[in-house]
Amino acid sequence: MEGKIPRIARHLNWGGAFTSALGLMAMTGLVVTDVVLRRLFNAPLIFADEVAGYLLVLITLLSVGYTLKEEGHIQVMIIIQRLSPRRLAALRIVWCLISIFYTAILFFITGQLTWESYELEAFSPTPSQLPMFPFQLVMPVGCLLLLFQLLMEMFQTISSLRPPRPKPTSPEE
Repeated sequence: MEGKIPRIARHLNWGGAFTSALGLMAMTGLVVTDVVLRRLFNAPLIFADEVAGYLLVLITLLSVGYTLKEEGHIQVMIIIQRLSPRRLAALRIVWCLISIFYTAILFFITGQLTWESYELEAFSPTPSQLPMFPFQLVMPVGCLLLLFQLLMEMFQTISSLRPPRPKPTSPEE
C-alpha cells in the first residue's frame, strides 16, 4: 500500500509534467503562428521569441522532478552497473544530498528574484513589456518540485537499506 506522502509526490510530479506538456504545445503553436505570420504576411508577433523562451523554462523546470522519478536523467551506466547494491545506494544518497543542497540554493535565489519582481512590478525590457513575475514564478516552483522529489528519492533509498521488519507473531504460536 502506498503512503500519503509518496502519493502526493506522484500527483505533484504528474501535475508538473502535464503543465510542461501544455507549455510545449503552447510554445509550438506560438512559434508556428509566428513563422506563418512572418512568412506569409510579413507581420511577426513581437512577443513570440520572448514568450517561447519563458515557456522553455516552464517546460524544463516543471518536468525535472517527474523526470527524476521516472529515472530519465543522464546516468553513467558503465559506473552504475559495476557497483554493488549497497554502494549504489550510498552513491545515490550522496548524490541526493548534493542535489538537495544546490537545488535549495537555486530555490532561494529564484524565489528572491521572483519576489523582487513582484514587489517592483517589473516588466520585461522588450517592446512587449510583459510582466516578469508570472514567468519567474515558474523557477522556484520547479525547484520546489525537484526538492520534494529528491527528498523522496533519498528517503526511499535509505529505507531500502534497512532490513525488513519481522512480522509480529500471533499469541497462538
